[in-house]
Amino acid sequence: MRLKSKGFIIFCLVGIIVTATLLATSCGEKRTGRTNATSAPADPPIARTLPPLPSRPLSEKLKALRAGAMQKASTLRELPWQSEVGMAELSGWEYGSRTSEMTQALGGEELRGLSRLAVAGGVLPAGTDLAALASSFTAASASATYSPLDKQILLVGTQSGSSLLTHEFVHALQDQHFDLLKLLVVRPYNYDRTEAVFALIEGDAMNVQRRAEEGEQAYARRTLEDISRQENDRFGAYRSELGALFPPLLTETFIFRYRDGARFVETVRRKSGERGIDELFRHPPVSSEQILHPEKYFQGEGARDVQLNEAAFNERQWRAVTSTSMGEIGVRGVLLAGVPARDAARAAAGWGGDRAYLFEREGDASLFVWKSAWDKHTDAEEFYRAYNAAQDRRKSAQATTNGESQMLWREDGHATLVYLNGDTVIILRGAEADLNTALEAALR
Repeated sequence: MRLKSKGFIIFCLVGIIVTATLLATSCGEKRTGRTNATSAPADPPIARTLPPLPSRPLSEKLKALRAGAMQKASTLRELPWQSEVGMAELSGWEYGSRTSEMTQALGGEELRGLSRLAVAGGVLPAGTDLAALASSFTAASASATYSPLDKQILLVGTQSGSSLLTHEFVHALQDQHFDLLKLLVVRPYNYDRTEAVFALIEGDAMNVQRRAEEGEQAYARRTLEDISRQENDRFGAYRSELGALFPPLLTETFIFRYRDGARFVETVRRKSGERGIDELFRHPPVSSEQILHPEKYFQGEGARDVQLNEAAFNERQWRAVTSTSMGEIGVRGVLLAGVPARDAARAAAGWGGDRAYLFEREGDASLFVWKSAWDKHTDAEEFYRAYNAAQDRRKSAQATTNGESQMLWREDGHATLVYLNGDTVIILRGAEADLNTALEAALR
């Protein structure tokens, strides 16, 4: 069954895995972060040439829908069109092929590295290819999308209504005024930052779509909590249908972009109007925490800097293959595999910063190391308990307790060590014989 999309190209499903935040600290360090900071300068522009799309004339109905959606998007978003935006009607096969081409052009190699990290962490099944998964997720969930590479709206058949097309034309406006690729394709890749930017992009478009559907006054009467509940409820079909095919981290992080993004954007719109949203694109949020808790964006509160001493691992011949950040929404998504949604959200709420690594050593199994820092020791304890509760839900997992601060889980030839240390939690997964020395390195 094809579900109607509420979003533009998911080419950064690049980020839907377990990963972490750029980090490096001592315990108890106060977090700071400027809301106008970006993670790192973007790489120089690279060629991203795709094969031409099929050229077919639009029906009169689609032409009318296109014209109406463009006008509605521009009026509600209060941004003028700088140029015309094309629209291409594709078959399901053509749409799937284009999705795959875009995924490869915008991060295929990176996705493969992140696939290995997620598999090593036990978050995704062995053999998972996130590049293929990203393409199939998009193809399964979308009936229309804006392609920032083609600068066109892509349609699958004629299923898309006017409000969905208005949503997609908002993405085209965003691209013309703020350059979506520049916002999203930033190196080094940071999952948490990328998801925060996606929530801004999708939240803005969803805000316009809902105002187009409900009317300005009706939408203005909604509380922010009601807006969040509304979007959460609308994604019930995604959870029940796609949720059976994809891990919770994929589906719930996808929903975060719309549900929490819509609430964040409306919070700013009520405070500063459409020009306030423009400023969000010029100074985007730097973490999913800022989306979930808008006051942290306004206060400029960023993530604690957390990282491992890679030299300590190198001394043991371990080489860091990849690492990336995860943030509060990533923590929540990981926990959802084994604990109820409310418990996962509560356990993730004290997040302060984190980073997940994949290490490899010749002739040995890979080693996954995830270090997270929390606002308080009690927050770290809550995450520690929730993570172990999720592990306990695995049918074949067996646990060994070492006091109140260390748990060892054995499952299918792998071992997972969970260690609580003050306001930090360190999780290691790999061959059991490697975990004690790896923990020593992680604590240096």
